[in-house]
Amino acid sequence: MSDSLLAPLTQAFHAHTLTFFIVAIISVLLVGISKSGFGAGLGTLSLPLLASQVSVAEALAILLPLLIAIDLVGLRRFLRNANWKILTLVLPPAICGILVGMVFFTVIEPKVLTLCIGIFILLYLLQDLVMSYLDAKEAKLSPWVGMVMGLLSGVTSFVAHNGGPPITAYMLREKLSPIVYTSTLGIFFACMNFAKLGPYAYLDLIKLDYLTTSVLIFPCVPVGVYFGFYLAKHIPVRWYYRIVRFFLLVAGVKLLIDGLI
Repeated sequence: MSDSLLAPLTQAFHAHTLTFFIVAIISVLLVGISKSGFGAGLGTLSLPLLASQVSVAEALAILLPLLIAIDLVGLRRFLRNANWKILTLVLPPAICGILVGMVFFTVIEPKVLTLCIGIFILLYLLQDLVMSYLDAKEAKLSPWVGMVMGLLSGVTSFVAHNGGPPITAYMLREKLSPIVYTSTLGIFFACMNFAKLGPYAYLDLIKLDYLTTSVLIFPCVPVGVYFGFYLAKHIPVRWYYRIVRFFLLVAGVKLLIDGLI
């Protein structure tokens, strides 16, 4: 019995190189830190890193169960501290974005979407900088901004596990405490990742080979999450959001470059 359970894991281990596992571990750690809310742009790097070793479709399929596991690690804390008013605004359009992303995945050139999102994020950061300079940060954003950002996050999350930059750009202006900010994002992406299971299965991206590979990398999941929580808890709020903006800038530039090359 134990041999039959270990056989798929052994097969998955021998099917990949040592380089693959090193890159996969780094990818999962980056996502874990990003999921905690610290350095949201770091999550942008996970799929390209893993896709350098396997196909994009396989990288997406391997990462999804790990993303769900990362969501579950911090779920109890997320539920206690999330801002549910924001979630009720951004989640419905995000679910619609997943359906749109499913269509884009099959008919739209991914680089076009990547380029558009990169430009959008950089423009938003520029606008945030101008608002800061004019001391107008108390101005409340229109609910439509949150809905649009939720929709964009749904699309980019489906096609590249990269829904962080759009929703983060919106959340930065909500002036939440770090723990409420991280918890709200945690619940948001937990809902998103569970919602992706059905469409991924429909597109035949849920396979035993991919799942067993995910299991092999699973022990790295809590390390990244709790390290991210540690950073969020011990860094002053002002510097916390400066660092988040920095990684968001890195993510926007990387998306722009990926879309142009």
